[in-house]
Amino acid sequence: MSIRQKNSAKKRFFLASFSLLLCLSGLLAGCDNGDENNSDGGTAVVLSSEASSDLNSHLTRAINDEYRAKNTYIAVMNKFGEVQPFANIKNSEEQQISMLVNLFNNYGLPVPANTASGLSVPGTLSEACSLGVQAEIENANMYDELLAGTIDYPDVQTVFKKLQSASSDQHLPAFQECAD
Repeated sequence: MSIRQKNSAKKRFFLASFSLLLCLSGLLAGCDNGDENNSDGGTAVVLSSEASSDLNSHLTRAINDEYRAKNTYIAVMNKFGEVQPFANIKNSEEQQISMLVNLFNNYGLPVPANTASGLSVPGTLSEACSLGVQAEIENANMYDELLAGTIDYPDVQTVFKKLQSASSDQHLPAFQECAD
């Protein structure tokens, strides 16, 4: 077996293992049983109305922020074309939204529609990147607040930490580089 084949096999094994891990941890939206109403009682968590309201509020704030970011990045691309880092980060926002949708479904909460309006698009790509810098800083700060309010939900904490990390460790540096 050549080195290229060995590396390809390692990548396939890693991806399969990672996908299985996400499925087992409930973070991959496509791994549920396909029953949107959770009528089989096997996937939805039953919450008190107070807990449900608080959790719904935190999840709604998170998904609306992700919707707003996605819509803003789409608006930037509508003006400037499929430019980086906006194209990659828009795709990442879609994955993050899917993770949040999975949480809504796991807790039997209604998923809000994407009615968020994006931020207005500046005149230059550099200004749009600066807007992205500010948006990602605000996003990471928002997750600090949301994490403080979801201590009793370890699965929500895991997703929120992943989303916060994506904002501060991946999206923010990409926008900072673009803004320079």
